[in-house]
Amino acid sequence: MRKTMPYIILILFLISFIASYYGYKYRNHYTPAIPSIKAVKLSDNVVEIKYEIEEFKKDKDMYCLKKLATEQIEKDDVWTKAQNNKCNFIIDDNIYNFYLKNNYDTIIKINEASDLGNITNLSIDKEKVYLAINGTHTPTLTISSVGYADKTVKWISNNDSIVSVDSNGKIKGLKKGNTKVIAKVMDKEVSIDVVVTNLITLRPKEFNNKKKYLSCNIYSKEDNDLLDEILKDRINTVGYKTRAGVVEAARFLALEFPYKIRYFSENGRMGERKYKVDGEGRYYHEGLYLHSSRYKNIKYISQGPKTWGCTMYNRVAHNRSANGLDCSGFITWVLVNGGFDPGDIGAGVSPGIKDLTDYGEKTIFNAKIVSSGKVKVGDLLSSTGPGGGHIAIIVGEDDDYYYVAESLWTSPNVGVVILPYSKKNLFKRYYYVMLMDSYYKSDGKLTKLWY
Repeated sequence: MRKTMPYIILILFLISFIASYYGYKYRNHYTPAIPSIKAVKLSDNVVEIKYEIEEFKKDKDMYCLKKLATEQIEKDDVWTKAQNNKCNFIIDDNIYNFYLKNNYDTIIKINEASDLGNITNLSIDKEKVYLAINGTHTPTLTISSVGYADKTVKWISNNDSIVSVDSNGKIKGLKKGNTKVIAKVMDKEVSIDVVVTNLITLRPKEFNNKKKYLSCNIYSKEDNDLLDEILKDRINTVGYKTRAGVVEAARFLALEFPYKIRYFSENGRMGERKYKVDGEGRYYHEGLYLHSSRYKNIKYISQGPKTWGCTMYNRVAHNRSANGLDCSGFITWVLVNGGFDPGDIGAGVSPGIKDLTDYGEKTIFNAKIVSSGKVKVGDLLSSTGPGGGHIAIIVGEDDDYYYVAESLWTSPNVGVVILPYSKKNLFKRYYYVMLMDSYYKSDGKLTKLWY
């Protein structure tokens, strides 16, 4: 008996173990499956939740649900069956809660998935900006994100002595030089090249026409190139081949360029049969005429080539004076730089001759047309008669005034200037207004004033 006792005890132990094992397996086999979360991650815009289910569960099916964080689970919600122990959710920039459910309606909220989010794209409206000293620019930053993303922007200047930037992204030029400003949002960043230069001045809110006249040969080729870049940037920002682009060209030359361009009666035009002339009182090209490298653009000469500010013989006035722009030369220049090709033509209203007054809807300028609201910044003005006259462009407007850019030959405002004219009597100076909607076709980012 004593010899058989250990075997009996062993047999009883094995029976108990087997009974417990199969009892545990049986109980777990028919009880609801509860998932064990193994991994939660976000890749691009997909949240992936991985889980495990106990080995002996009979019913291992699990279902997935995504809900806005502000919403409650409803009876009619559509749950998606999980595949390979995974739930995948495509998300956008909203904040969501995520859930798993078994066939017994036991619901588990996956809290760690609700905290996921990232920045999918970071972009800026301008990759390069040009500032005068003390000039400012606040870029527009576009942030695309998914889920619970921290959109706090950290602004950094690579050189605080050249450019400062505040917490709102306002960039200020401090001294001449080039640097970068960087915007960081979570793991994404974008940079802006910033050029601070003394080749341009701040646009004044209250302006005068007391700028010094441009002297001869004070700019290098690099200076001329940079000024052309800035001019093109200004125009492209508001819209090349739009009304705003033309206005911007006029504003740039009259306001940001630090010198006044003299009036010079043209020695001829490129389109004339008798006097085919380019760059003498007119400059029918994109960019500024400040350096001898621009001579390569000049095809026909009379007394030149000479850049703006350089003295040469004026055939009309029979004297020597600094090269510049006459009134129609200025208007054709702003049209060309704004993206239009009117031809190198004048300002008259002579029958059978194409002039600047033939563009747009030529309308008698009077109090009625002023009060109609049809006159817009960018429209042309003409004080003219058969055989010749004067042409100008409206570059600003407020309640009481039109601000007119023009090249004048009379003292005290000789050259390219902007002058304010009261809306009550401007039509006493200008006989026609050319309403230019049909010519420009698009306004672009037009503003009534330049600040």
